[in-house]
Amino acid sequence: MMKQIEIEPVTRIEGHLKVMIQLDDKGNVAKTQACFAEFRGFEKFAENRLVTRLPIITTRICGVCPVPHHLASVKAIEDGLNLTPTETAEKLRELMLMGEILGDHTLHLFILAGPDYLLTDLPLKQRDIIAIYKKYPAVAKEVVKVREVGQKIIETIGVQAVHPMTAVPGGITKQLTEDKRAELLNEVIEAKKMVIGWWDAVIAPTILKYIEENKELGKVDSNYMAMSYNDALNYYRGDISIIDRNGELKAAFKPLNYTSYIIEAPIPYSYGKSITVKGEEPTKGLIRTGALARINVAKKAGTDVADRLLKDLRSKFGSPIHGTLQYNLARYVCLVYSAERLEQLLSDPTISRGDTLAEYKMKAGEGAGSVEASRGTLIHHYKWDDNGYVTYANIITPTVVNANGFEASALNAASRNIKQGIVDEEKLWHEVGTIIRAYDPCISCSTHIEKNLIIEVLSQDGETLKVIKR
Repeated sequence: MMKQIEIEPVTRIEGHLKVMIQLDDKGNVAKTQACFAEFRGFEKFAENRLVTRLPIITTRICGVCPVPHHLASVKAIEDGLNLTPTETAEKLRELMLMGEILGDHTLHLFILAGPDYLLTDLPLKQRDIIAIYKKYPAVAKEVVKVREVGQKIIETIGVQAVHPMTAVPGGITKQLTEDKRAELLNEVIEAKKMVIGWWDAVIAPTILKYIEENKELGKVDSNYMAMSYNDALNYYRGDISIIDRNGELKAAFKPLNYTSYIIEAPIPYSYGKSITVKGEEPTKGLIRTGALARINVAKKAGTDVADRLLKDLRSKFGSPIHGTLQYNLARYVCLVYSAERLEQLLSDPTISRGDTLAEYKMKAGEGAGSVEASRGTLIHHYKWDDNGYVTYANIITPTVVNANGFEASALNAASRNIKQGIVDEEKLWHEVGTIIRAYDPCISCSTHIEKNLIIEVLSQDGETLKVIKR
């Protein structure tokens, strides 16, 4: 009897992920494993380099979400130097980050996860981006426009849209002119109208409907980790909080204190790591992060339309919300919040002031910085000597935090489609892919551990000639 089923690759995600489903002697699902199948060693790249170079180097971890790495990195340095950036610099950094969020959440909802929800009337093999454009041409054009606005904001503040380079210890090297502020504000107002209009156009009639009909698919009760500020959503400011399955606060901490509350462990079959609540066995200590965690941790969104949407979401699914598919509804709330927050920031004329840099002197230090990336809480942790050279670096990415969630959700989906050795292959492929995509994983961000390095030497025919393990 078949003992293991592999789904490889999981499509429409960033990076390469393989899901392995192991069966018991009766042909039922025993366990699932999510294998991060690529290796990248950015912590090692960081060692012996000037710490002030890391905000530029770490943007190369990911071309999809470089802004969060840029800002978490510079915040870590400022933490270690006890350095406070100027108020204007803080506003410009948040503006750049929210431009990233606007474009990234839009990308996921419509391009990566979109075919799972928007095209349920089509056969599985016909669900793709082209079909979305044919079915929703007006919305598809708006998606491109909103993404363009987000990228333009990043380019304006970060100089480069893909790998920004302007955030430095003490502030930011780019200033925003009054004319450019007014121009971006007008574009953001138009983008906000489009984003809010998507609720009636596609979100409520398709995504919400699908989730209500399949709300048990991939459902996992877990702890949640996210940043918040004054009990509201915030991607740039605030402490990190962990709440339990009932929504009760378990911990609230500064980024540098993360080792007191969470624990990292290598995964033998993956280049990723496992993150759990410290002092609890893995199942009880399972943590998830991302859009769902953000709306579970925060008491409110903090902007008008997002607050109304959040209240409605909680009335439908409770609080905290544990359904994995609901990640995409939470992501839409966060998308609306990002558009509204961008309007707030650009409506503030003080964001165009020239005081964007604070002076500092290099000294030995240790610091950690965090932001909310699109996929969840991101932490950068560095140590450096008196000359500013890095002696230690650790990066905890949202996808690493969610690794255990992937497996728990995949176990749920696989068990629905495999019974006593009988496999509904098409439905299994679809449902496992759908729940993994709901997390919006970024495997390139998450594969930094070097302890499990395996090199396979293959022949031209794909035959394994040699396996080298470290």
